Amino acid sequence: MHHQFKRVIVLLNQEEQMDRLLKRGVEFSQQHNTTLEILYVHEESLFDIPDYFLSNEKIHNGQVDTQKIKKEIQKRLKELDTTKEHAVLVYIDDTVDRVLTYTKDDNHILIISNYHQDITPKLIMKSSCAYWINKGDRDEYNNIVLPIELKDESRKSIAIAKHIFPKSKLNLVYDYRFLFDILEVQEDYLNIAPTGVDYESYEEIKEINEKEFKTFTKEFNVEGYFMEGEGLLHEDLIQYIKKNNFDLTLFYHNLEELFFSPVITVKLLEALETDFFIHTIKD
Repeated sequence: MHHQFKRVIVLLNQEEQMDRLLKRGVEFSQQHNTTLEILYVHEESLFDIPDYFLSNEKIHNGQVDTQKIKKEIQKRLKELDTTKEHAVLVYIDDTVDRVLTYTKDDNHILIISNYHQDITPKLIMKSSCAYWINKGDRDEYNNIVLPIELKDESRKSIAIAKHIFPKSKLNLVYDYRFLFDILEVQEDYLNIAPTGVDYESYEEIKEINEKEFKTFTKEFNVEGYFMEGEGLLHEDLIQYIKKNNFDLTLFYHNLEELFFSPVITVKLLEALETDFFIHTIKD
């Protein structure tokens, strides 16, 4: 299959994990024939900066030397990829605005970055780009999880997951919920239980959903877990993912989908220690 990504942007805010992110970006761009760009944004109020990123004549007052940063990144890139020159841009402050401006009107971008509790949620909420978010020191993924809905969008998401992570064991999880009169439900839509009047319909729909979920696992030859939701959706997923020690959580977000909204994505990001691969479904 051909995935949607044409550009890969490695987003850096600090020296920590820089080599891992650059390596990830180089390898992905080589394997999937995309361009590779590096966007370094130093947030002065959030991150310390190494001395070798400071101006020699101004090191005493901690002024950042953007040219030094650019040269250091180019040096590290050269060690990883001797065949190409890659664009490197360096800015001071306003990571979210820089990313939004730099990626405007382009829906074929994968951004590789570290997780940051302040920056990352804002990007997820405001940007429709795909994100590969690093939260640890994993170089490979043995066991990955993908929450799904029983829709064609999920089939596309499964295909993307198997294409990008072909050596990893993929596990699907479906959190079944009772969705009668869903359009009338607002803030508490994630915690829905059947009433006595609806119980017969609840069991019928549940059985249909279980059978359909099994068609997904058989179609893609993957493991699957049918979960009957008891609490809030994000809490059920968090508990399941933690219990099973997954390395990577895959998610697709969609502003029009209740269960895959950026709000749910951010809640999982905040609670879990797995890496994340988050993408949108394109036609």
